[in-house]
Amino acid sequence: MAYVIAEIGFSHNGDMNLAARMIEKAAECGVDAVKFQSFFADDLYFPGNEVHAIFKAGETSAENHAQLKKVADANGVGFLSTPFSPYWVDVLESLDPAGFKIASMDVNNPVLLKAVAQKGRRVYLSTGSAELGEIKSAVKLLWDNGAKDVVVFHCVSNYPTLPQEAALSMIPALRDELGTPVGFSDHTIGIAVPIAAVALGAAVVEKHFTTDKNLPGPDHKISADPAEMRALVAALKEVEAAMTLAPFGKTRADAEKKKVMRRGVYAGANIRKGEVITLQSLRLVRPEITPLEKLGKFLGKPARKDYTPGEPL
Repeated sequence: MAYVIAEIGFSHNGDMNLAARMIEKAAECGVDAVKFQSFFADDLYFPGNEVHAIFKAGETSAENHAQLKKVADANGVGFLSTPFSPYWVDVLESLDPAGFKIASMDVNNPVLLKAVAQKGRRVYLSTGSAELGEIKSAVKLLWDNGAKDVVVFHCVSNYPTLPQEAALSMIPALRDELGTPVGFSDHTIGIAVPIAAVALGAAVVEKHFTTDKNLPGPDHKISADPAEMRALVAALKEVEAAMTLAPFGKTRADAEKKKVMRRGVYAGANIRKGEVITLQSLRLVRPEITPLEKLGKFLGKPARKDYTPGEPL
């Protein structure tokens, strides 16, 4: 099944009890990993910026990161985070994370890309607002600096992303262009779009997660609550099952239905030996005993024996 990451980010607003509860609830939904964001507000904005205070409230200390990692381990889910400076790359590395996430805003940040790549772990690279050339350059920089396992996330940086903006055709296109696994970092409301993303080949789905859409903070309204996340995980299992049918040339799951579903060649009336068989003297009905592929061998030819109505030729 697609690897499912519950993006908690900094929606805990600095409340570690809430953060721990979010991990526990996400794990109950069956996700594979939880992801946070690792930053100091000053890494992102000057103190006078209007959103500086929002990010300041979401700061999480290195010690708290270690606590959250323990909660994730206890609940059997991977622990991930998005570092916003080399300092946080080192902090996260000390916790043995399941990988690093690069935010879309840093797709062109060589300082951060190199710091992450040099750790040699799996890298999830988001590509919101990025052009193909920028994505290729970022992937090459990661590879050149030690990253061996890179997953590129198709991402649209609109919050929320409308379904008509999701551009899911980018998933197979990026996979063909880059030769890497491609995932989907989702900002749509609901679960229909990420389900479609997996059907189109997304190997990983990252979905914002909250325990309550009415909590304060910028991401709760676009996040999946436990009921939605549970439904998403269940749906992705069904998608995976639906994509395991053998290709042509292999045994089909419905191969045994052929004899029941297809028509066969039957006498539609009494046919005497030597009588020329015509289409009017036949019935083409189920089940298939004599396949229709043999019809041409009978038409216009003399019958080799007597046939009664309903008898297969």
